[in-house]
Amino acid sequence: MLGAIIGDIVGSSYEFNKTNDYNFEFFPRSANFTDDTICTIAVGDALLSGRDFGDSLHQWCRRYPNPKGGYGGRFQQWVRSDYYEPYNSLGNGSAMRVSPVGWWCDNPYKVLTTARASAECTHNHAEGIAGAQAVAAAIMCCRQWRKSTSPYVDKTITPENILKYGLKRSLDIMGIAQPNGRFELNLNYYRNRFDETCGGTVPVALYIVMISSSFEDAIRRAVSLGADADTLGAIVGSIAEVIWGIPEWMKAKALSYLPEEMRNVLNKFRSHLRGENDYSKRFIPEWINDLKPEEVFVFGSNLAGQHGGGAARVAHQRFGAEWGVGYGMTGRCFAIPTMHGPLESIRPYVRGFVRFAMEHPHMVFLLTRVGCGIAGFTDKEMCTLFRGGDDYPGILKLPNVRFPDRWLPYLK
Repeated sequence: MLGAIIGDIVGSSYEFNKTNDYNFEFFPRSANFTDDTICTIAVGDALLSGRDFGDSLHQWCRRYPNPKGGYGGRFQQWVRSDYYEPYNSLGNGSAMRVSPVGWWCDNPYKVLTTARASAECTHNHAEGIAGAQAVAAAIMCCRQWRKSTSPYVDKTITPENILKYGLKRSLDIMGIAQPNGRFELNLNYYRNRFDETCGGTVPVALYIVMISSSFEDAIRRAVSLGADADTLGAIVGSIAEVIWGIPEWMKAKALSYLPEEMRNVLNKFRSHLRGENDYSKRFIPEWINDLKPEEVFVFGSNLAGQHGGGAARVAHQRFGAEWGVGYGMTGRCFAIPTMHGPLESIRPYVRGFVRFAMEHPHMVFLLTRVGCGIAGFTDKEMCTLFRGGDDYPGILKLPNVRFPDRWLPYLK
């Protein structure tokens, strides 16, 4: 999310002092972070701590009541109110603060639902929500493009590739048609227009990223448009960071503007991402069609061992799970019964599985979404068991257990 903060700081001097000079001074003396940075930090801190987005925004903005450029009028009232409620905003504030969500989430469902939650505590208008979702989805999709190891993915940085792999989903979310698969805007229409809506800002930001050639080029194009310079810079910077990275000198300069508590949030967020990247190597595919010699298929069963549906049927038909065996090793599988009672009645069997996995470190256990099919439990509920207990560790501490990617936030 440092890209968003840099875009904000660079644009801060030109929000009310517009420039169309592409070669403007990048970090003038008057530059500083604005409400865009404060709100971005607040969203990142909420993700780290598991707090409500509204609570985190409220606390951080009250901590910095007079940022450079101030807060928008209605948002200022929201910050000052002790009984804050969303006010149906369609402003671009939801999009400028959402970048941490795009880094935090690794699948479309999670990124869209989390972006919605980050927006609707204030911006619960459909356009405000869509703007946040579009930017977060762009960041997530660009991240997946950059880290892809598929030989079929063209990693050449061109406008066409950025659109194809990074921004198409965002355009769909914003309801922007792409005739003949192309996306074009007339930027002259937006030049020197101060439009604070998501609809007037997010498509412009996406297009600027598409036509840029580096992180600095993208920021310069955004700021020199003469529009809402700091917010447009923040949105553009948040996406451009993923595609091109940020020059080291620019990182150091931007961090020098931030107080220690903001830098601490950034450091914790980076540490989390490094850990999440490690965990991502432990995600299982949605469909498991075959097993390596050391792999064990872990599925939800019933105590009678009647493997008639879902993953249990796959286990029986493909991987040798024995009919009548409802718990433990069976064929190339491990059965965990989930159909016999309330959630806590399953814990002893989860504890037994964890202990078995600890005792067999040479095996790799592919843990499916046990209990989340016919048994009717949610992912969040099942993860309360697999997070561990007083007498057994959570599966995150077992490197030989793989699990569904959607479980990661609940396991943490």
